[in-house]
Amino acid sequence: MNLQNANAGVVPKLGYVPQSFPRDIIKINQFAEHVLLAQILEPLVDADRFGNMTRGIAERWSVSQDGKTIVFFIEKGQLFSNGNPIRAKDVKYSINRHIAENTQSSNFLKSIKEVKETAPYEVTMILSEANVAILKALSRDHLGIVPDGWTFDSKSIEPYIGSGPYRLVKSEGKWYFVKNDRHSKAAHVTIPKWELVYFADDATLSVGKEIPDYVPMASQPIFEELTKLSREKKSAIQSKEQTSFVQTSLWWHPTGKHYDSAELKSRMMAFLDELVDIKAKNLKFQRATGIVPVGISGYLPERVKFEKPEVQKSTKKEVLSVAVVGAFDFVFEGEDVKKLADGYGLEVNVINIKPIDIGTISSKKPDVVMAAWAGGFNDPEGFLPLLNQLLGVDFVEYLGDLRPIYLQARVEQDWSKRSDLFRSFNKKIVEQKRMVPGWKVPMYAVSRSGLTEENIGFRYTPRLINVKYTK
Repeated sequence: MNLQNANAGVVPKLGYVPQSFPRDIIKINQFAEHVLLAQILEPLVDADRFGNMTRGIAERWSVSQDGKTIVFFIEKGQLFSNGNPIRAKDVKYSINRHIAENTQSSNFLKSIKEVKETAPYEVTMILSEANVAILKALSRDHLGIVPDGWTFDSKSIEPYIGSGPYRLVKSEGKWYFVKNDRHSKAAHVTIPKWELVYFADDATLSVGKEIPDYVPMASQPIFEELTKLSREKKSAIQSKEQTSFVQTSLWWHPTGKHYDSAELKSRMMAFLDELVDIKAKNLKFQRATGIVPVGISGYLPERVKFEKPEVQKSTKKEVLSVAVVGAFDFVFEGEDVKKLADGYGLEVNVINIKPIDIGTISSKKPDVVMAAWAGGFNDPEGFLPLLNQLLGVDFVEYLGDLRPIYLQARVEQDWSKRSDLFRSFNKKIVEQKRMVPGWKVPMYAVSRSGLTEENIGFRYTPRLINVKYTK
């Protein structure tokens, strides 16, 4: 008897799920929630483990010579989990809903001028400008296709209707992923049911005393908690580090009291760069080099050095207000931080954005905002538009004199030139002290022995369809 047959009646547990889930797709902005949507919804197009564009709902597409018109052809016979066929009107509704509701993904769709249903199984997108990253943007799980007219019902036992390998179903007060028999590759689903395990506390993203059978994308703190738990419970777990483009960064915020002061910006950002360097070394994390994560086209091979400005002893202390999104309070705690700040003539005031509510940042008027962030695809444009939410203003408006080089980079279709332009832009924005690179955030797949996962490569989120019992 192999292990798969031995586990035929076992319902493995999947962790970790934010307590805010499930909620309307238009409100979703956390990476953990994107991982969950990836099991339920399918995007218009997809990416393989090497980053190449592949079919999703659309079996093929054609792009006009000027790059401003894309026609997508949907394969007939594909079904939603409720049995209804997937048609062009569903794609049009799904994309337009994100644009109209200004969701997190709408930041990637700003070049879309119109989405038209040109035939029952044909969708035409008209762009305001050629956008070489639009196909990769459309592969985001958040942009998965739902039926025309679908709305979220918080009281429903099956609140999402999609065409992915699993359905989300509530039973006896618990949420489960249940195999979607109407999925186009349902035969490849070897684990028919998963029970969802929630975070013990959304504010700190801390775990409870239960060890799930599989955690697809565990951050370093969660990985360490699971390792400690496994030792206490004498329970064997296995892990492997995933491909990760998640990093932390600190941004000079346009709502801050000191935003227009070049002297204070220089002093505050140099202090933060030194502080982050110390913390990263203590944590044994790799420092980020710029706004584009290492490994993505346009990243900086070396970090830009911040020169420490001269600070007179008589200089009056200024308050540096830092909004912290997520569990990064520890960066600013301790006497060593206070002593370092004193040397820069600063006093640090931390504003906690917990639970993670990016929409409240601007109202706090911080000088700097610190957050971890990850793009939806392996291109600079998979990361930079997300800054609209952190900064509270359109990223292009925020750039000032750097606007022309960014606008040129984002539309350049020659990948070599595109990479050079983004690298130049990346370097200049750090030199201007608009941001301080943080560190790369390691991510791990953690599981009990007996479960294995195929390598996801460049995919933004893992798929449970790739998780199997080992023989």
